[in-house]
Amino acid sequence: MSSTFSKIGGRLRELRARTGLNQQDFAETIDTSFRSYRAYENGQRELPTAVVLRIHEIMNVSPHWLLLGEKEPTDDRSMQIIEQVAKASLDAMDQSATERDNAEKAKKLRLLIKLSLSQGECLPEADIMELWG
Repeated sequence: MSSTFSKIGGRLRELRARTGLNQQDFAETIDTSFRSYRAYENGQRELPTAVVLRIHEIMNVSPHWLLLGEKEPTDDRSMQIIEQVAKASLDAMDQSATERDNAEKAKKLRLLIKLSLSQGECLPEADIMELWG
């Protein structure tokens, strides 16, 4: 049993615990046998790439985290998009007096960043202005 396999198994266990599923149900969810899943979680078997990708698709978990235990690094393009969204949002907030609650502002900003990153570019300024009202 490799310490790498054990660490990956620990992250699988952590992920499964967050879902509230038992090993059998989690194995079915990711379309693998109970016996194989138990071996992955116990660090007794290498986690195949196909299973890593299914977990990523079904559970929206970064393969980087699952395999290495680290957050996925933010690339330069993503940072550029985040900066553009932040600038456009700050400009829109300056022009809008309706939003005063910082928690609400943070939620809107997070949504804008998430949408922009999923599209691979900053949302159009008009859409950002509309959201900030």
